[in-house]
Amino acid sequence: MKKLTMKFTVVMLVCLSVLSCKKEESDNTLGTYAETGAAIVVNEGNYGSSNGSVSYIDRNGVVSNYIYENANAGSSLGDVLQSYTKVGNKGIICVNNSFKIEIVDARTFKRIATIVDTTATQNTSYVRYALGITETKAYVTNGNYAGEVEVIDLNTNTIIKSINVGKGPEQMAMNGNNVYVCNSGGFDVDSTVSIINASTDLVTSTINVGDIPTKIVKDAQNNIWVLCAGQSDYSNWPTINKLSPAQLVRINTATNTVDKRFTLIDAGSASYVVNLAIGDNGRTIYYSVSNRIYSLDITAGSLPATPIISGRDFYGLAASPYNNQIWGLQAPNFTSSGYVFRYTANGTLIDSIQVGIGPNNAIFNK
Repeated sequence: MKKLTMKFTVVMLVCLSVLSCKKEESDNTLGTYAETGAAIVVNEGNYGSSNGSVSYIDRNGVVSNYIYENANAGSSLGDVLQSYTKVGNKGIICVNNSFKIEIVDARTFKRIATIVDTTATQNTSYVRYALGITETKAYVTNGNYAGEVEVIDLNTNTIIKSINVGKGPEQMAMNGNNVYVCNSGGFDVDSTVSIINASTDLVTSTINVGDIPTKIVKDAQNNIWVLCAGQSDYSNWPTINKLSPAQLVRINTATNTVDKRFTLIDAGSASYVVNLAIGDNGRTIYYSVSNRIYSLDITAGSLPATPIISGRDFYGLAASPYNNQIWGLQAPNFTSSGYVFRYTANGTLIDSIQVGIGPNNAIFNK
């Protein structure tokens, strides 16, 4: 009996040791803000108010708001939080109107470094979006007129060089060694996508796509889709008239040419494009026109006639690669909390989650 007790004790100690090791390993991935399948919600805040924030929604739909402030003794992120990008164990936060980039630990959201506009090589005057090139290198789009892509060394958390691209660069996508940069024009007009060789940091070619390209995604066939918002006339606000068509175009990455072009809104129409996302493991494009969200198979030859979601104006749009949910981000105004509305892939409303002010995107942890 004594021997059995001893054996049982040894087995229990081994089991506890294994569980302890697993728990320690889990603490570095699960149960933190880098949990796979969970989402980081970017809340812009109100322009001029320095109340941009970040919300975290775990895989069960439980929300934690103001995670940066909670991790950094109440420090504010700043004015107009534009985007968040996870690169390795670091997070890159572009704070547009504060002219800075915050580097945080993606697991805890504690601040690691702040990159501010202090020298010619640290230009953060109009930062927009980041893209991870490797775990130690990232690109950040910057510039309202003359556009640049800033190259960040994530070992030193500094900008080491700038790449000249088109006016007003916005979102980016990467395929192989090529980085595709939307040149929106900023406060002007551009209609191009720049292609950067990520090894040399040189622009290798430029593709004409359509007026005001802003959003970009890569599909399961490694092709690039670009949402071109078109020029708009805001003089009769809240009615927005299109001066040039809004289009969804596909770039064939084998030839780097446009091989599909869909008109979402005709020139002269009173309507607007809100956003673009990709889900279903890269096989379904989601796009919004006014208060309607449509679903497009990447192999389709024509646009769908019927939306899968309608009746709500969303400021942002996202799609989860883990449960195929569609997330519409609503900003009722820029002085009170916004909401994330979660839908199934066929457009059935699941629930709504209260987040910060002005939510513009949700980024799902991989």
